[in-house]
This record gives sequence, C-alpha cells and structure tokens, in this order.
Amino acid sequence: MGKEIKRIRINKLSSENDVFDEIVFRDGVNLILGEKYDDSIVQGRKTNGVGKSMCIEFLNFGFLCDYDKSRIARIPDNVLSDEEDIILDLTIGNENVIIKRNRKYQERPIIIRAGKEVQFNKLSDAKDYLKELVFGELSSKEIPSFRNLMSILIRDERSGFSDILKCHDLSKRIPDDLTVHLYILGISLDGYKRVLNTIKEIDKINAVLNKTKSELTNNGDKKVADVKAELNALDAELSQLEEAMDAFKSNDAFSSMEEELGGIENMLDQLRRRQRVLKSEYDKIKSLPQPEQVDDEEIALVYNQFKENLGSAVVKSLNDVVGFKNKVEEFQRVLMNQKARELEIHIAEISEQIRLLDEQYAEKIRIIDKKGVLKNLKTGFRIYENKKESSAHMKFLFEQYEKYDKQKRQLSIRKQQELLDIDADIEALSDELKSFTITISDIHEAVMGNRECSFEIKSKQSGRSKNPINVNIRIYDDGSHSVDRTKVFIYDMALMFNELTRNRHPLFLVHDNIFDVDQDTLVQCLNYAYKQEEHYPDFQYILTLNRDKIENEERKKLIHMDVDSHEVAFFTKGSKFLKKSYQEN
Repeated sequence: MGKEIKRIRINKLSSENDVFDEIVFRDGVNLILGEKYDDSIVQGRKTNGVGKSMCIEFLNFGFLCDYDKSRIARIPDNVLSDEEDIILDLTIGNENVIIKRNRKYQERPIIIRAGKEVQFNKLSDAKDYLKELVFGELSSKEIPSFRNLMSILIRDERSGFSDILKCHDLSKRIPDDLTVHLYILGISLDGYKRVLNTIKEIDKINAVLNKTKSELTNNGDKKVADVKAELNALDAELSQLEEAMDAFKSNDAFSSMEEELGGIENMLDQLRRRQRVLKSEYDKIKSLPQPEQVDDEEIALVYNQFKENLGSAVVKSLNDVVGFKNKVEEFQRVLMNQKARELEIHIAEISEQIRLLDEQYAEKIRIIDKKGVLKNLKTGFRIYENKKESSAHMKFLFEQYEKYDKQKRQLSIRKQQELLDIDADIEALSDELKSFTITISDIHEAVMGNRECSFEIKSKQSGRSKNPINVNIRIYDDGSHSVDRTKVFIYDMALMFNELTRNRHPLFLVHDNIFDVDQDTLVQCLNYAYKQEEHYPDFQYILTLNRDKIENEERKKLIHMDVDSHEVAFFTKGSKFLKKSYQEN
C-alpha cells in the first residue's frame, strides 16, 4: 500500500524580528526543555512560565489554528507586536513551504511555495490550500480537513490527555470528531459522514416531534393513545351536531322562524346583560355597612364638655341634638332600603321577561328541532364551530406527530443500515486492525512491561449516542490520571509507527507536557521514542519537558537517549521563550 498523505517535516520556527530565538527541528526526537517553574508564585491572571507551551502555541499558530482560541491572542502588545510575522518553515512531500502569519492580519496568512508568495484573504482558503497540498488528489469525501488533521498531531495541553478522542481544551466542550482517527485507520469517511448527517436529521426531527407531542398531550398530562380516543369522540359529537343542524335548517319552519329566533336571542342577550348589571348594583347596596349607631349617653357626655365653651353661639338642648342624629340615621336607612326595593322590582320584571322569552324560544325550537340537539340556535352554532376548530387543530397536530414519528422511524432504520455498512468496512479491515492492535501491544510491552492491553473499534447501536463509532483502547491498570496520559502516548505512537497507518500519517507528532506520569513510565516512553530512530528515519516527535524531571534518570543512564543532542530549545527563568516576563490579557 502506497503512502496516501504527504509527509510534513517541520524545519524551523522563527519570527521576522527575532522576538524569540529561531528553533531548528531535526528528524527523530526533538526535545523542548525548560527549567522547572514554581507554580506557587503565580497570582491573579495567568503568568507565563519559561515558555515551553507557548512555543507550541506559536507552532500551532503557524499551522493556522483559530486565533481567538490561542493563548497568543492574550499576549500583551509590548511583548509581541501585532504586525510581527511568525514564520513556519516546512517541507511538505518534496516541496518547501513557508507560512507567514501575524496577529494583526491573522485571517490573511501568506504562504510561499516554489518561490511564489500568495496572500490569502480568508483563513479558510489558506487551510484548503494546505489540505490540497498535503492530501494531493484524494477526494474531500475521503479525507479530513487540514485543521482536523492538526488536532490529533498537536493535541491541546488543556485536553489533559485524558482520552484518545479528546484533542481540544476540555472547557470548550467540543464534540468528539473521529474523522482523523478513521482516516488514519483506513475506515471510510464517507460512511461516517453519512451516519453523522442522519443523526443530525434525527435530532432535528426529535426536537419537532417532542414539541408537537407536548402540545398534543398538554405537556404530558395524557398519552398519545388518549388523544386518538378524544379525536374519535370529538368526531362523533361533530357528526351528531352536523346532522342536527342539517335537519334543523331543512325543516320547513326554519326559514320563516330563523329571523324571529334571532330576534328573540338578541332580546334575551340584552335582558341578561341588564339583569347582571342590576344584580351587581343590588349586591353592592346589600354589602354596604349599616349607618353607625352613636350611643345617646356618649353624645350627652361630649355635649356637656363643650357646652361651656360655646360662648355667644346658640346653644341647642341635648334633646334637639339627639333628635337631629336620629333623623339623619333614619334618612340613611330609608334611602338605602328604597333603592334596594326599586332594584328588586326591576330584577323581578326582567327575570319575568327572560322567562317568557325563554318559553317562546323553546317552543319555536321544539317545532323545528325534534331531536333536541339544538337547544339554542346561536349557542348551538358557536359550540359547533368551537368543536370543529378544536378538532381540526388536534387532527393537524396528530397528523404532524404521526408524520414526524414515521420520519424518525425511517431515519432510525437508515441509521442502522449505515452502521451496518460501517461494521462491514471495519470487518473488511480486520487484518489491518489486527496489525494495529499488535503495534499497540508492542508499545505497551515496551512501556508497561506486559501485553495486557486491547484495542477495539465498532459501531454504537445506542440511539442516544451522538457519536456512532466507539474507538477504545484499554491498557494495564488504566483509569488513573497518569495511566490515561500513557494510553494517549501509546495510541498516538501506534498511529505513527504501525506499518499500515503510517501511510496515512504526516509523520510528525507534538506532545506538550504529556508526561505527568511516574518516572519509570516516563523513562520507558522516552526510550521507546528514541528506539524508533533506529527503525524509521522519516519522523519527528516534538516533546516539551522540564529538564529536572529526567536529570536523575539521565545520571543513572536509565535514559538511553543523549538528551543534549536531542535538545532543540531550552528555556529558563532568565532566558524565556519570548525573552520577557508578562501577564496574559
């Protein structure tokens, strides 16, 4: 099997005005070392360490990562000018390619190829250009995007190296994307993309279906089957009403009585409205409090207190005052009682008129409505129209629900078939996947000292899963923080060094601070990577590491690699990557 993807070799990383020292990369293992940074002195905003991780951020910036997600966007202007060009020198296949990009025009990078300089107006165009250059003539259906490819080659340190599928900052909650993994493993991307589109369609249908079901069942107060029963009952009621109305209208007496019935209904409506108003007034009078009764002895007491101070005013006798009080109280009672009696008389008169008109109306209705369905002409038509409208809306919702439910079932069947097609692709690659599993076992033995590991890839049948394929690697005693990082190391190395997957791998890999593991595992991982230099002259493994983390093992010669000769950059507190101390914005 020939190589499907061109090799990407990183030659050097530099800047136009040397804001950092040029880093020249070599084939094999490339160590970016730093003296240990004291995390205890960090206060407030993020403070840069010596610059190992920032160096990788610049490398990723050159590979056209999204600027707003990069830490480079938070570097103060006095440390890195917006117009400072970051220069990434590459060899893609047999061609030299230089990428220039600065923060001011971060969406408009410059790519120099075969001496020809092209400035792109959009970042997406530059990515597409590199994609075509790296993948050659392969169809877009068969390959991942350029940045998708980079995501697995330069995993974000903020991914924590917790899972082989999670390459991005975990706080961003970016969905897992298996495109690159499947491509390198040789599994059809066309089938994977088809089933992803089907899952998206199912999600859309589910959203509409759930909304329709909620309205149809009154937010789950009843079942869909109950709604069907209600519709049947409503249809029966409408049928009965329609039959009665048709018989009503076809009655010989209907035409002559229609106007008279309408007139009676209007009169009844007016009288009932008047009756309600009068009853309301009557109830208000009855609810009023009775005039306050003032005790005669209390009046006498107050009268005698103020009598001496009346001066030359005419002084009435106590009996006159009490008499006047009683007259006022009596007058209040007479007025209220008189108004109440008047209202009672009016209400009684209106009630009698309503009763007589009701009898007239009922008599006329009995003549033309033998079955007694239409007790009231206007009300009957209103009930009919309301029920008809309610039935039509419920029928519409029910039909929509059945339509969406059918579409969902059809999409689910389509999804199952697409998953079966993926399973068939996986089965057809059983020999290749067996070879990949053996490579994982070989690396596991070199690092962990045993072959107690496994690799599995298969479709997920669960209807709730957003990711239709499960890619899983298990290693000895996995599940802990450090062992998960080792798992990612083993998987990434297997992709680059398996005899079949390396044909679809650009043959470079960057691990930024991956080795938060025990010392023995660190030593064995470094020894494995160094050993591959004997077997493969055409790869680059770029690793950031604190120098003090390996000094003891180096002295004991447990590390087989000559660390100094593999060092491409070394940063200290006095000699940082960007040559300055600063706080990120």
